[in-house]
Amino acid sequence: MKRYEKLILIVLVALLAVSLGAMFFTRDWPNYRDRLRALQGSSKRVQELVDTRPLETAQQLAPLAVTHAEQNYAAEALRLGDRSADLAFAAAMQDAVQNPPPMTPQTRQLTTRIKADEAAVAADESRITQFTQVLAKTPESAKDDVQGLITTAQAQQTLDQDDLDAAKQELILAGGDEQAKIQQLLDQHEASDAHSTSVNAAASSAAATPSIERTRSRNIVAESQAWNSLHSKELQLIRAQQEAQALVTTLSASRAALQKEIDEGQVVKKAARAAATSALPASAATSESAPPEEPSAVSVLRNLSATQKNIGDLGKRVDVEQQLATVYGNWITFADDREKSFLHEIFVSIFWALLIAEFIVLANAGVQRFFADVALEHRQLRTIQAVLLFSVQALGVLLILLVIFGVPGNLATVLALAGAGLTVALKDFIVGFFGWFVLMGKDGIRAGDWVEINGVGGEVLKVGLLHTVMLETGNWTDAGHPTGRKVTFVNSFAIEGHYFNFSTSGQWLWDEIQILIPEGAEPYAIAEAIQKIAAEETGANARLAEEEWNRVASSRAKRSFSAAPSISVRPSATGVNVVLRYLTRANERHQVRARLYRAIVELLHKRKIPESAAPVSTPGRT
Repeated sequence: MKRYEKLILIVLVALLAVSLGAMFFTRDWPNYRDRLRALQGSSKRVQELVDTRPLETAQQLAPLAVTHAEQNYAAEALRLGDRSADLAFAAAMQDAVQNPPPMTPQTRQLTTRIKADEAAVAADESRITQFTQVLAKTPESAKDDVQGLITTAQAQQTLDQDDLDAAKQELILAGGDEQAKIQQLLDQHEASDAHSTSVNAAASSAAATPSIERTRSRNIVAESQAWNSLHSKELQLIRAQQEAQALVTTLSASRAALQKEIDEGQVVKKAARAAATSALPASAATSESAPPEEPSAVSVLRNLSATQKNIGDLGKRVDVEQQLATVYGNWITFADDREKSFLHEIFVSIFWALLIAEFIVLANAGVQRFFADVALEHRQLRTIQAVLLFSVQALGVLLILLVIFGVPGNLATVLALAGAGLTVALKDFIVGFFGWFVLMGKDGIRAGDWVEINGVGGEVLKVGLLHTVMLETGNWTDAGHPTGRKVTFVNSFAIEGHYFNFSTSGQWLWDEIQILIPEGAEPYAIAEAIQKIAAEETGANARLAEEEWNRVASSRAKRSFSAAPSISVRPSATGVNVVLRYLTRANERHQVRARLYRAIVELLHKRKIPESAAPVSTPGRT
């Protein structure tokens, strides 16, 4: 191990040890969920004095209202939630009055301090009033002294008032004054937006917010998003309805329990015991004090009245919560109907997408079947077939994409930016793609053609959208003898370069044979006989080649085409060379040459010409 490798290993081990120590010392930090639950629990205990969950739930659901009907439901839910919160505050305040918390040494000391501070504040106010009255009767020369006394008394009053407020706040924090705590929560509620603003304004605040549920697009993506939004909203509404129904059950149970206490007389007994307990110290102090029966009767009546009021308030809250549950139920029904509507639209869009895909398959099969019987020579029909297949597939894919994603709102801008970016990034692919259209044209190439592209010759196997695949056959003298290699070219050569192609499906080429006629023989007679043999062997191909050439060539050049074999006689040092030039198919070149060799050799044997005059092949020409 090299030195720097050892150094890196030491650093890594040190960092690993540091990280391990950090993991050990912070092992309790990931347990944030327990601390969060503890914080939420303490917060919940503070808020248990007043149950404002119906209003909070309505406030959370109000922004989800999208349509006019939903906004009405949200407004009604906010109104009922606010009404439920008001009733909850009233019930909590009454319960705090009837059931004050038990006194503790701390709260007893704070209560004594509050009474002393209240007495001090009252004395300060009385002193200020007296000094003010004296100031009105005092001569001008002595008013400054009296005014100084008033200022001092006001400063003392401010100090005593601050001490009184601090004592009251400490009493609230110590849990000794639930009425004041509930009053603070009530003040916060009345100062909140949910209470001070109109419920219609709170519900309609979501109307200006764009929502996918307002979509008018008939495509799968937009409809799926709208359906998902409505489904999520429906789940929240169901939870809110369940909370309202659970609260109805709880309040009804409490109301039934209070009514049972009244029916069984337990309220009277409790009031009597409380009155007797409060009267014991006074009766023990003096025998002349009033008997306990009168305060007991007053206490009983007050407790009966308070209990009846509680029952009435609980009935009101039950009625409000039932109405709130009904509103949520109606909202759920409306959202479910819209959800089903979007689900139906999704099925319709899927149906159209599948129908378009089916149309693509059937159209593709129909085009292929229509052109199945077209001969290879009809090149223009093959071009039409390829263009039709591509057009049908491209149109079908485009329609399916429109069904899935819809038409873009800024289609022109999107197309312009996309076109510019694709032109720069995909230049070669674009040129190759348009090269395919050139190759599919009248003067293009097809599968089975014999071509030469960038110096490579062979038979075309496939002409794709971007590439042309060819089976290499070497030069034209080796036509019909492939090398076994496939060569692939990007179609850009059709635009940026050039290519050679047999202009007809016959794939004709001119081939030559040389025959050496020794001295003493008649070269012209032998040449005419050889020409006759070649004409008999290649006559059918010559006529077919002339027809194809005349069809693909211009009208001006039609009269000059001839595919008949030709003979040329050339003198040489050892005799006369007879050169036979004839037309043959590229893939039949070797077979035709072999038959001509045989016929020429037989001719020479009949004329008793030596074997030195045997024919010699020369490279063929296209």
